[in-house]
Amino acid sequence: MPADTPIVELIEAAEDGPEVPETFGRLLRESERLLKEAPGSADAHYVRGYALYLLGAHAEARAAFERAELLRRGHQWALFHLIVLAYRDGDHGAVLGAFSRLERAYFEGEDKLWRYLVAWEYALCSAVRLGLDEHVAARLPELITDYTDRQDDPEEILERPARLLQLYGEQPDGPLRDLLREQLARLVPGGWIRQGEL
Repeated sequence: MPADTPIVELIEAAEDGPEVPETFGRLLRESERLLKEAPGSADAHYVRGYALYLLGAHAEARAAFERAELLRRGHQWALFHLIVLAYRDGDHGAVLGAFSRLERAYFEGEDKLWRYLVAWEYALCSAVRLGLDEHVAARLPELITDYTDRQDDPEEILERPARLLQLYGEQPDGPLRDLLREQLARLVPGGWIRQGEL
């Protein structure tokens, strides 16, 4: 989709600007128009899903993202948003399934590696919720290293790992809590978390 199309401008306005109802209304109408013009287009379904996502219509957004990914397997942005919404819905198997098809290189090429790292955090939290502790023990240090490798890069703005912190707070004493504490402590120097949170 060309970057100068009205829909791209509306998406950027909705993402960057204050939550103005007129912007969201226009975005929704434009996404409907785009979908009518190209009902078989994965991107049209993705844009419709993203408009619904921004409006908080999560169930409808998830269905649109699923349709986009069905029409074009490996639609990276649809997969990213499916991960977010599946986690929100407690559908942890779907989170892991979508993450397995997410391509790190794609997000690096888009200068959006932080989005991949966020998706990875969702996937690891889902793995914990599914009892896949060995998987978490193997992969969590890699994710944390990706964070620490970028802590001095002014171009990289990484999200605070809120889901991992929440998960840490929910864990009873034991090996998994110890692993989470040990790995999250590596993020204190970068300012993502405070020592008092551990």
